[in-house]
Amino acid sequence: MTKFVVDNGPHIKSKYNTSKMMNHLIIALLPIIIFSCYKNGFYPYFKGYGTLFDAFKPILLIIVGIITSLGSEILFACFFLNKKNELKAYLKYSYAIFPGLFLALIIPVHTPFSILIIGTIFATIIGKMLFGGFGNNIFNPALVGYLFIMGTYQTAITKAGGYLSKMEIDTLGSATPLTNLGGLNYLDTYHNIVGPYGNLKDFLLGFIPGSLGETSALLCLLGLLYLIITKVINWRIPVIYLATVFMITGAIGYYHQLGLWYPLFHILSGGLMFGAIFMATDPVTSPTTPYGQVIYALLLGLLTVAFRFLTNYPEGVATAILTMNMLVFIIDRIGAKVRFNLRWLLILNLILFMLITSTTGYIAFNIKKVDDKDLSFQILNIKRQDQQTIYQVTHKAFHGIIKADITINHVDNKITDIIIIEQKEDVWSQIENADYLKKIIHNQADLDKLDTIAGATYTTNYLKQMAIKVMDDYHKRKEEYK
Repeated sequence: MTKFVVDNGPHIKSKYNTSKMMNHLIIALLPIIIFSCYKNGFYPYFKGYGTLFDAFKPILLIIVGIITSLGSEILFACFFLNKKNELKAYLKYSYAIFPGLFLALIIPVHTPFSILIIGTIFATIIGKMLFGGFGNNIFNPALVGYLFIMGTYQTAITKAGGYLSKMEIDTLGSATPLTNLGGLNYLDTYHNIVGPYGNLKDFLLGFIPGSLGETSALLCLLGLLYLIITKVINWRIPVIYLATVFMITGAIGYYHQLGLWYPLFHILSGGLMFGAIFMATDPVTSPTTPYGQVIYALLLGLLTVAFRFLTNYPEGVATAILTMNMLVFIIDRIGAKVRFNLRWLLILNLILFMLITSTTGYIAFNIKKVDDKDLSFQILNIKRQDQQTIYQVTHKAFHGIIKADITINHVDNKITDIIIIEQKEDVWSQIENADYLKKIIHNQADLDKLDTIAGATYTTNYLKQMAIKVMDDYHKRKEEYK
């Protein structure tokens, strides 16, 4: 009978074990954490905005996220995995702090602590532990928690202040750059898209509204460089992801005769840079095959742009990553098969090329500049009555359309009344409670400076745009009324 002997062989052991990789990840995040605490907490406080508690709130959110994530995993391990006697050894390789740390970095600064705690518990238990813990989860746990928070508690968060620091609420109103872009129908001038937040240098450095850790593109890029040098991540996913978004938005901008600033705005805005570098590269939930990583990154870029332009939600990064997480096992199998099959490789490349170009073309052809025929705004009827003109108009809104009668007085050429005939907005009670229609009438001389309502940003911005467009049309026609 043959005897099999199992013994330790002369294996080469890599010095890049998981623990060292996680340590490098924390080092890459440290400058981002420090900057987020300064930009969202201490800087506004020293400028006279907010209280001392507001100054420390960003770091407190991060600490609460870490503690909640760690505590949730300890309780689960003790009561459901029977790890009470080996808890220390278990925690050494579970990396329990990361779901809470990442979740705290991608939520708005004004998220209440109670909501962060609920979201972190959801991220840890549902996003990680129910799949078997570290190394077995299909979805990025922090993004699972983020989607749960924003889907359930977004109104409460925006009422509290949303993504803007205390200083930004006072100086910028309540719109983030991507929210502002959606309100402008996705195409406008540099002055209207970038101008309200400074210039592209401010976007690069991070002095714009956004989540705690997502605004500084420069620090994210430095983190990317460090993680590549230390071999924690591969360059393919973040670089191809960002390049895909840049090329698609660049093509859209070129079609509408916009400059290089337009695709730069897209890759420097929202959570794209942070998501591409720190979330999409999660080794547990991303492909391992080289060509699989290429497919994954290309589709991430395509989905992000599609979500930004074709839905009512301006960000797109979290949804794109979670969508692609579901397909990783298929992508890896495809990546392994086509690697040594030139024919299938060419066919797959052709399919990806056609998918990206057709989506780019569809978006480019179906969005209109403000100066073009505005498909989001329609004048249904214009009626003269004594010394006034009544416009009946419709304007796109977050849920369907808003239909209104807007009355303009011929004596002073000003709006005197706005009557809403039809609307389907679930935040309409907030608009009524704030008497926002009267504020539009009172501030019609400079509506750009009229703040939108936190929690009803889209709807109030559309109402402002509707009033502006009616006045623009009236002034073009007013010679007819003399």
